[in-house]
This record gives sequence, structure tokens and C-alpha cells, in this order.
Amino acid sequence: MRLTFFIARRYLFSKKKQNAINIISAISIVGVMIGTTALIVVLSVFNGMDQLLQKSTDSFSADLVIFPDNGKFFDLDSTLKRELGNNASIASYDEVVEEKALLKYGDRLTPVIVKGVGPDFAEHTHFTTHILEGDFHLGSEGAYKAVIGYGVAAELGIGIHFITPMVFYYPDRSGRTSTAALNTGHVYPSAFFSAQQDLESQYVLTDINFARELFGIGNKVSKIEVKLVAPDRLKQVKKALAEQMGNQYRIEDKFELNRAFYAMMKSEKLAVFLILLFILLVASFNIVGSISMLILDKKEDLATYKALGMTAGNMISVFKTEGNLITGFGALSGLIAGVAICLIQEKFGLITLGDGSYIVEAYPVQLVFKDIAIILITVLLIGYIASYFPVKYLVRKLSE
Repeated sequence: MRLTFFIARRYLFSKKKQNAINIISAISIVGVMIGTTALIVVLSVFNGMDQLLQKSTDSFSADLVIFPDNGKFFDLDSTLKRELGNNASIASYDEVVEEKALLKYGDRLTPVIVKGVGPDFAEHTHFTTHILEGDFHLGSEGAYKAVIGYGVAAELGIGIHFITPMVFYYPDRSGRTSTAALNTGHVYPSAFFSAQQDLESQYVLTDINFARELFGIGNKVSKIEVKLVAPDRLKQVKKALAEQMGNQYRIEDKFELNRAFYAMMKSEKLAVFLILLFILLVASFNIVGSISMLILDKKEDLATYKALGMTAGNMISVFKTEGNLITGFGALSGLIAGVAICLIQEKFGLITLGDGSYIVEAYPVQLVFKDIAIILITVLLIGYIASYFPVKYLVRKLSE
């Protein structure tokens, strides 16, 4: 094995009879390097985007959400409160009233989702990081305020300091059939928030008591949002809570609540990975050409090796090892370049998103060891396959 490696290394770095072989070998290494670099950089950007979007939705999607098993609303009894408060795995929980309503401002109307929360909601969720303008303030009885999604505000033309109040409409739950049987509520905006586009174009945050009055549900809630001390123990905590609460409640985690969102992220990342992998596969044909030309250039050496007692398997191993060296050098160079580019972008943010209202100014990146390992294994496997079959065919044919 040491002999085949020695010969392969000499073939890789020594000058060939045909200078084109050296050039093609260099091109092969550069091709593998560029492909590896592109895979690491692009997947790291996708990881950064995923992390950024997850953070932007975490204020709305708690780690765990407790729903009633039947109906939209339920009474939060003292036993459930005590169980949640005494659970060491739970960092905080918020009572939430969430329902669709019609919002009118001036002559404009739009359907929105009203999310009524308690006074500690912003502290529990770090929601204030999403505030674009104004201050997070939901007011109190007789002077309620609302924090509005930037998309909703833009659609209705709402300003922070406008003197015209927003009017919410919701069907009266008392059972009257008149078309005028609507509950109404008047509030003034206190802030605009920006998060994921689907959220900021639908949601309006209000005080939970205002939401209860608007929907006419008394002291009921629609769900309980739970934040965990250790989010990585999500499955274990969910299972324990489900066993503790029985069939009266239904518990869903943030991945179930945002199933479409997470599935879309994974499918986009997989699609980009496969596209770049196909480009790398095409580039690996340079390895085939380089090794094939080297074997033809060294066909006289094959006869010498055979006379010295080398088997066909040993000769195949020599050129196969050279193919692996080309792939290995390219993959290692690509790894170094890709990681360096990501670290520089993470530190200095050189590549920006351009003009516009974005949550961040530069492309976010996040290096994930698992992705890098998968990329390296895949690249090395492609290089191995690309060099093995042409080497086996040509060496056996020329050594006969």
C-alpha cells in the first residue's frame, strides 16, 4: 500500500511527457475545490437563513402549545396552572386568546388574526427585538393599545401617531341573527413589528382582556404557549406533559405547528444541494480525463511494473490512489476555502442583502459540522467512483 501511494504521489506532482496532463490534473483539483467550496458556502447560508427565520417565528411559535381537545376556547383551571408553574423544565408560559377578526381603519377593511396576550409576553418571548417603530405597550382597561404587523399597517395606511382609532369587528356570540350583531373594539397602535412575512401581514397583538371582551368569551383562553428551559429536550417534555394532562388537552410542538414552513426549508436546502452536487459530478469528469491520459502516458511503465511482479490489482491501486489524491486535495482546499469564507462573512458581513427593509443587513451564515461531514463524504465518494471504473478498464486492457 505504501508503494502504490509513493508511485501515485510521484505521478501527481512529477512533470509528464504531455504537459496537458498536468494542466488537466490541476483543473480537476480546482474543479473539486470550487464544488466543495460552493456546497459549504451555500448550505451554510441556508442554515443561517433557517436560523434567522426560526428566530423571527419563535415569538409566535412557542416550544409547546397546549390546546383544548374540543372547541376553540377553554377555562384554565388552577390545577393546570399549578402543574405548569411547578414543572422545572418550563421556563415560562403565557395564556393566549387568538382568533380571526375584521379590522377597519378609515375606509379600509382587512381580516386579521388578533392575538391577546398578557403583560409578560414580551419579556418571555423577547418580542421587542422585532419592533420597528414605537414601544411594546398593550395598554389597560379603557385605553387598550395594539402592536401591529408591518404588513397590516402598510395595507391599511396606519400610522403610530394618528388620532383615528382602529376598529375591530367580531360576530356576537350571544346567538342573535341580526347582521348588525357584531362586537366592536377600539384601540390605538403603539408599535409596528416585523417578522416573517406571513406573520406581519396577519397578526395584531393586543391585551388579553381586550381580546376576551371582543370575542365575548369571559375568562377563557384559546391556548397556552410554553417556553422550555432546554428546547433540545422538546420531545421528552412534550411526552411527559401529555401523560400528565391526559386526554383533556392536546399538545403540539413548534415543528408540528409550522410543519409546512420547516418542510419547505428542508426541501429547498435539499434541492440546492442536489443541484450543486450535479455540477460537482460534471466537474468530476475532469478526473476521469486526467487519470485516463496519465495511464496512456505511463503505459510503458505498466510493462515494467508487470515484469517486476506487480499484479494488475496493484497497478489499478496506483492510479486509483492518484484519483483519490486529486479528489482529496480538491476537497481539502475547498473545505478550507469554504470555512474561511463563511467565517469572514459571519465576522464582517461583507456580502450584504442590498437596499431594502431586511431583518439583517448581510447574508447570515451558520456552519454545521454535520453538513460539512456529509459534503466531504459525498465529494470523496464521487471522486472514488469517477477514478475507479476507468482505471480498472484501462489498466487491465493495457497490461494484457
